Amino acid sequence: MGTAVDLLRVAASQLGYNRWNDPAEGTKYGRDYGARHGAYFGASGVPYCDMFVTWCLRQVGVTNFDSAYVPGRIATARANGWLVSWGNARPGDLVCFDWDGDGIADHIGILEIKYWGKLQTIEGNTSSGAYGSQSNGGGVYRRVRDREDVCALIHPPYTGAPAPAAYPVGVLAVDGDWGKSTTAAWQKIMGSPRDGMVSSQYAPNREYYPAADFPGSGWQWEGETAQGSQLIAKMQEWLRREKCYWGEKDGIAGPALARAIQKFYGQTQDSYVGPATVKAMQRAINKQLFKR
Repeated sequence: MGTAVDLLRVAASQLGYNRWNDPAEGTKYGRDYGARHGAYFGASGVPYCDMFVTWCLRQVGVTNFDSAYVPGRIATARANGWLVSWGNARPGDLVCFDWDGDGIADHIGILEIKYWGKLQTIEGNTSSGAYGSQSNGGGVYRRVRDREDVCALIHPPYTGAPAPAAYPVGVLAVDGDWGKSTTAAWQKIMGSPRDGMVSSQYAPNREYYPAADFPGSGWQWEGETAQGSQLIAKMQEWLRREKCYWGEKDGIAGPALARAIQKFYGQTQDSYVGPATVKAMQRAINKQLFKR
């Protein structure tokens, strides 16, 4: 019978499917579900994220967990003791999302890789990126999602062996965003308090860190009262030892530090830390090295 690895293999085989390119009515997953549960599910316009999960599960022999409604799947999992915590989540588990924080699940995917504060999933009926509907986008795509959007994790009733521990766990998503997870990783490396925050930064320098300029990044921007961050001061000291930085060790991230980070990671030194530089940084952190 099927295993978590088998489920991931099946889900990956569906990458690229899009309902807009399906010549038949509805979706292949809805038509399959409708053959057992009613023709309505095979009609055009019926959201299919959970039916995609059902289809994948059935391909690996899990036939006692059909669902077309994510809150209902969560209820079934709870009744059967299949819910798991974040710490116990493994590849092949199901990830349920609540985008608006109203306590009702909106979407579901299959966990492929567990990162530090994020998850990589394979999802049906989503969009390929941040633009477009995340829970009714029409396609099967790999996505990287934030932990804060996860409302439930489910371990399906596999009969085979669990997913091997060789899957990467506890590493950063290489997404080019300098957010709380990346900051927390740096804080661990540098031995500073781990709160995921880059505190008290001078607001006019914000333009030099576009990869950190998004809501919830954990970067705190202030005016003339900015006192600097312990983490940034430690990074300045480290980059000075690496002969990349010659500025003040004041804890304020400015253009000189931006150039130093770019120099260390072999990026164009234009003073603007964007996604390319942060991806290079994240890859190095995942290798547990300071190297490029």
